[in-house]
Amino acid sequence: MWQAETLELGSGRTLHAIRRGSGPDVLLLHGALTTHHDWLESPVADQAAQAARLTLVDRPGHGLSRRPRFIGTPRDQAGQIADGLDRLGVGPAVIVGHSFGALVALALAERFPERVRGLVLVAPLAFPEPRLLEHSLMAPRSVPLLGPLLSRLGRRSGFDRAAVEWIQAVMFTPDAVPTAWKRSFPYEQVLDADALVHEGEDAASMLPLSPAGTIGLRAVEAPAHILVGTSDRVVERERQGKALSRLLRDARLTEIEGAGHMLHHSHPELVLRAIEEAAAPVAR
Repeated sequence: MWQAETLELGSGRTLHAIRRGSGPDVLLLHGALTTHHDWLESPVADQAAQAARLTLVDRPGHGLSRRPRFIGTPRDQAGQIADGLDRLGVGPAVIVGHSFGALVALALAERFPERVRGLVLVAPLAFPEPRLLEHSLMAPRSVPLLGPLLSRLGRRSGFDRAAVEWIQAVMFTPDAVPTAWKRSFPYEQVLDADALVHEGEDAASMLPLSPAGTIGLRAVEAPAHILVGTSDRVVERERQGKALSRLLRDARLTEIEGAGHMLHHSHPELVLRAIEEAAAPVAR
């Protein structure tokens, strides 16, 4: 059984976590426009919990994890998550991040190296760059006054629901969106006006040359296993995952031929293997 808890961290911050299993600590971080639901509906979560103490969280500002406005950079999110992990007694852990969650995982490794045993970065978004969809559709939601208004209008008009469903189809390409995943998807949480404002702040942190989205990779000491799909239509693997593998001091790259962005759904066995290897005892 999964155990759910929402931790009050003060200053308008909470961290919602669900936990299961025993063994080495493994933390799963979700990407944009979703919550911990994405990992929970992947085969990875149930199977990983058989050999590890697994923790899934809603990233700050998403799902049931609250964060204040304008305090939500990847480093801010890493700090809030670290405060929650303190309360939960989690760590050092293997941090598994998908897409934007990988950027927060890198920020955890940069700021709190003692908490990170290893990194598994799945279709990672790691560097600020021009991103037409996020920067045209989502980043304006971060603007004071105008952003919340855009989010309320988008929700009421049905535009945001249609946009999210289209984005989901792109995320799962070349596969179809799983029926069970979509049936249980937390649309009310993801399309909440405040959550969309925070999505806008996340998107704005990835504007070209943004210091908010630039991680000091030289400070990342944890070994990293990076998995990318050759048919990913969301994150360009050459500019992101492959470039990241060359810049980290201890990185391994796995390219999955014909795979898209949602590797934890399409190729869960490869993600599980990477987690198991990262969590394995270090030979002495």
